[in-house]
Amino acid sequence: MLTIHDINDHSPVFTCKSPFVVHISESVPPGVEYALPTALDRETVSSYRLTLTAFDGGRPPRSASVQIAVVILDINDNRPTFDRSSYDATVDESLPTGSTVLRLRADDDDDGANAVVRYYMSSASHASYGDVFAVDKVTGDLVVVGGLDFERVSVYHFEVCAVDSGPEVVTSSDVAVVVRVTDVNDNAPVIAVNTLTTSATHVVDVVENAAAGTFVGHVTVRDDDSGSNGQASCSLTSRSVDSPLRLEQIFDTEYQVCPSVYANVPYVV
Repeated sequence: MLTIHDINDHSPVFTCKSPFVVHISESVPPGVEYALPTALDRETVSSYRLTLTAFDGGRPPRSASVQIAVVILDINDNRPTFDRSSYDATVDESLPTGSTVLRLRADDDDDGANAVVRYYMSSASHASYGDVFAVDKVTGDLVVVGGLDFERVSVYHFEVCAVDSGPEVVTSSDVAVVVRVTDVNDNAPVIAVNTLTTSATHVVDVVENAAAGTFVGHVTVRDDDSGSNGQASCSLTSRSVDSPLRLEQIFDTEYQVCPSVYANVPYVV
């Protein structure tokens, strides 16, 4: 009888290709699947490379190894984050429609569609100011879509939302935006004359012996602009070389017309 004794001349063989790729969701809890010792977080570590070695029982033992690539799959567990806690801009009221006021930016630490951010004005903000401002949902540009008027609204307060594009759970964040409108000199002064007469014209008869300082008319000047643009001065001009009337300032925007000498002719105020 011939007995053939085996010797350990074969190494173990893995039937899978190397590297062997395993996909694991970062939502898998520890100890439930794959015997994970700790929780996974794709944003901290997105992949692992392991080496699995098999030994046979021979003397000496023989071995074989295979590379394992563990890819951590993202879940939508992060909200978009704006690069500022708030946004503030100052623009002239003459800024034309279509102009960009500022650009908002938000980043999302997730991956794929979970990290694609879109921008929108909040519902309340759109209802209040959607006729004046719009936000480009892709770029985050805040654009003027309606006329600005300092005299109507000088400061706008509203909110913009950053929303990710996760297929299941959608997360969002809000940020406050303040747009201040500065005045330009777009309003002419308005002059109001009151002669205390029933006539609709500004023709006043002054008796020829009227004393200097006698009331002829009251003049008010108003300019709806602000600052130096709203400061108006008023002067009186005459068709004749020597005007019998003068203009006295009684308050910042109020004047009184009165004779400077005796007058005996009608005068147009």
